[in-house]
Amino acid sequence: MKKVFFIMMFIVFARPDVSIAAYARDYIPLPAGSNLFCVYYDHVSANNLYQRGNKIGSDFNQRANIGLIRYVHYLNAGNALYGEGGFTIDPQFIIPLVDINLSGDYEAFNNDREFSTSGLGDPIVLATFWFINAPEQKFWVGFTPWVTLPLGEYNKNRLASPGGNRWVVKPEIGIVKGLGEKAYLDLILGGEFYTDNNKFAGNNKLKQDPALLAEVHLSYDITKNYAIALDYYYAHGGETKINGVKQDDRKSNHAVGATFFFMIGGNNQLLFSYREDVSVRSGPKASTFGLRWAHIF
Repeated sequence: MKKVFFIMMFIVFARPDVSIAAYARDYIPLPAGSNLFCVYYDHVSANNLYQRGNKIGSDFNQRANIGLIRYVHYLNAGNALYGEGGFTIDPQFIIPLVDINLSGDYEAFNNDREFSTSGLGDPIVLATFWFINAPEQKFWVGFTPWVTLPLGEYNKNRLASPGGNRWVVKPEIGIVKGLGEKAYLDLILGGEFYTDNNKFAGNNKLKQDPALLAEVHLSYDITKNYAIALDYYYAHGGETKINGVKQDDRKSNHAVGATFFFMIGGNNQLLFSYREDVSVRSGPKASTFGLRWAHIF
């Protein structure tokens, strides 16, 4: 029985995190009536797996390609609590497409064979409510409830699936403050809450404690059309239980990154990002290369 739980613990780590971190200035709203269409691509790679801060095994190879389609509409719902920009809301949805490849030490849990799968991930619906919207003071505060719907492809008998077979709710608050003429500082705080997955690795029950997430972004305009950002990410908590047995996989993970984005004309933005896990208590130590195309209309 102990071996069974040992194997299932690794299956917890096998599916890459497809939750969406923010980029610098994402919490600055567009004018009411605007629409935003985005396409994301993230390539995630990891070769080391950690538990309680200790490296496990010798070569847990994870490769994931994650594509996202995102549509956003901005509207005005009256006056903001503070600021002349109005109480702006941006209802939106995100559709993920996920491709996962696991090899190395993971093959021991898949009959000594490399594992791969791809398909539709769990869609996400959300909206930000900007109750502070003061563009003249370069100050914005918004609240965003994210809801992940368990509609993605899921197979309880496979090592990993594009979907998670559970609901995830993430309340989040984002604060942006302009610093002088060219710089902005973003602080984003959120928590993730998970329902149970009763079909985990067969018919086992997976429970997960809430997780605390934090991000800091410092961005600077190089020119009118080019900007760069330094990024920091932190995740804490989120310990899992399998059939009531704690897995001792609480996170206290730190990552840093950099983002470069530029405008093409007045309606298109291209973004390139790189993120590196620098300290991992539990989970894979990953590197992520990201691209985003955003079209404003």
